[in-house]
Amino acid sequence: MTQRKYIPEVDKEWSDISYKWRRVLPKERNRPPSPVQTEYKEEILNELLDRSNKFINDVIKETKLDATGHAKLITTDKIVIDPRVRWKCRIPICFGYGMTLNCPPHSPTAEDMREIVSCYKHAILVTVYPPVKNHVFPSILTGVHGDVDTVNKMVSLIEAEATYLGYYLAMGFKGGPCLGCGFLSPEYIKDLMGQKQLPACPALKGEMCRQYLRARPALEACGVDVFATIMKCGEKPPYVINPEHSEKGVPYVGWHGIVLVV
Repeated sequence: MTQRKYIPEVDKEWSDISYKWRRVLPKERNRPPSPVQTEYKEEILNELLDRSNKFINDVIKETKLDATGHAKLITTDKIVIDPRVRWKCRIPICFGYGMTLNCPPHSPTAEDMREIVSCYKHAILVTVYPPVKNHVFPSILTGVHGDVDTVNKMVSLIEAEATYLGYYLAMGFKGGPCLGCGFLSPEYIKDLMGQKQLPACPALKGEMCRQYLRARPALEACGVDVFATIMKCGEKPPYVINPEHSEKGVPYVGWHGIVLVV
């Protein structure tokens, strides 16, 4: 096998990729304001759940993703926080460690997350089952990016909807790294493998986040044991997928998000 030639940093060509800005204004600006909500109201939470399921289906249709998904109302005592989950970002070191504000060491810690979750009693759990082929080698290098960003879109929409309904302290998190601006996109991976110099996350350089009000911290980065949480919530038990696993050997893949509501 031919060994890839190493290119010194000073000789690397700069990548042409640039990080994408989010939409500045909403598509519609004709919604009436809602009164502030600070307590659990069953009718409003049920309305939010219905709209959440609609958002999930709309995003799947819009992105033409061969997937299924749903939302579920949960109580926050089912959210499992374990500091070992965040430590797994460093041991062994994750490819996303230190790369964005939404991953360690910049994201909220497990202790921070425990304090945040303790302020809420009710949340929306988002579950999406994308194609298995996007999550095994070699397709994972280019396929998983779109699936993770799809969940981020769903969480963002649901959090915004909770805010529109009066729950102004709603707060969303999703599984996986921060990808909305194009970080770890197929083009990014191509230039990375081609040993080009890649631009750093603008927010880490003191610039405005290109996906402000949309980018979300990774649940795992904040110490949430997603596997244990979804099993406590009655979802299908997850599978641990490693590079040695083939597409045929993996029954299904799940991605998840959580929106803390009230």
